[in-house]
Amino acid sequence: MKREREEVTTAVDYVKEQDELEREAREIMPFDPDECTYQQGEIRQMVFACLTCSRQNSTPIGICYSCSIQCHASHELVELFSKRNFVCDCGTTKMSETVNGGCRLRLQPESKNGSRSASISESITIKTGISRRISFSTSQSLELPAEDIPGSNSYNQNFSGKFCHCEQIYNPLKEEGTMFQCYFGFECGEDWYHDDCILGYEHNCLSTKELKVESSNGESLLGVNILDKLPEAEDEAATNKSFASFNDSDGEEELVVPHFPSMEDFDVFICWKCADKFAHIFEKFNDNIVLTALPHFEGITSLAQWEELYEKYKSSPAISKSDEPQIKKTKLDDPISKSYFFKYGFKPHLKALTDSQDEKLKQFLLNNSYLYSSDPIYEPPEKDGHASSTGSLLDLGAEALQALPRDQAVEGLQAYDKIRNKLRDFFKPFAEEGKVVTEDEVRQFFSDIKDKEK
Repeated sequence: MKREREEVTTAVDYVKEQDELEREAREIMPFDPDECTYQQGEIRQMVFACLTCSRQNSTPIGICYSCSIQCHASHELVELFSKRNFVCDCGTTKMSETVNGGCRLRLQPESKNGSRSASISESITIKTGISRRISFSTSQSLELPAEDIPGSNSYNQNFSGKFCHCEQIYNPLKEEGTMFQCYFGFECGEDWYHDDCILGYEHNCLSTKELKVESSNGESLLGVNILDKLPEAEDEAATNKSFASFNDSDGEEELVVPHFPSMEDFDVFICWKCADKFAHIFEKFNDNIVLTALPHFEGITSLAQWEELYEKYKSSPAISKSDEPQIKKTKLDDPISKSYFFKYGFKPHLKALTDSQDEKLKQFLLNNSYLYSSDPIYEPPEKDGHASSTGSLLDLGAEALQALPRDQAVEGLQAYDKIRNKLRDFFKPFAEEGKVVTEDEVRQFFSDIKDKEK
């Protein structure tokens, strides 16, 4: 029987792969994680749901960027992107059931009786968005009580790891669709929605033949991750981000949902759930604001079914009982739910409506001024000198060692230098001669080191 071919890679390829992983990690974690945002109160910021602490305390726990690294590194986290008016829950009494649930960035390293607490080493895992992870270690203090007063945050299904109307658990390694965040968020809590779910399809029910094919560098970018093409976070358009898997290949064709507007044509999306709450208000927005308003039909399983209902929708604001579709609706005589897509540059036109004689419209806008005013997302400061864009993860590990007590730091640096030098010596002949190094050879290298240390 033939032996299965062993996977091999050259040392040069290995080094290049590690450099690429480090670059991805720096892009995901570009900021200095040294300050918790709790003291800043209710702000629009990047939020992470800590599923570990949520289970331990039987309540949703949302934390800021810095705490996700410094206090919850070993926990199960879900990145939620931006949320408005959010206060970091780390270290508040919401985490009273979490052992050492105090915020390590806000509390002193000494305990209340003046004694210094013990130190532990935790593995920080950076999810790169691909099926690989990068880890390095840091040291933190124990015996930190959760004492701070929690904020008045609101929580939606995102804090349990679920997204969209289909309530799907988001898995960045398997997700193939495109998702959009609701800019209004009044009813849905700024949830994320699949493009097909927005129109009312059962998620992923459309066949390849039913989807449109458009070029990723042509008129439509739907289906392509545009996170790296977005304006800076302080720009009002920053929330209109794709939640899709990374795909930035010029000229590739993308399968997109028919009748869904091109991402190049609209600035922000507002879901039908939020629009329904103020349907009488949204109907008053003019063409300078709204690019299109698309109906949300429930339980659609084919393109033909959706288009048939769409034709009826266009001829009438509601579907009558005589034209009753084979879908579940609460009231047949209710207006059809609609999602709104606002044009680029809509804010000045929306702000102008604050001078309207329509008191209900005026009051709505004044109550939700972020819809037309500047709505920046807070970002922690970047590392001094932009070190995060040039240093390797091994350098970051060395920086972390500097925060340890002297005896631990010296011991850690010695171990660090030892493994670094040995690894470089091991790969040097492979790289110079262009030879391949197998996984078994790498495993044997580390096994030999362990045997020598026994």
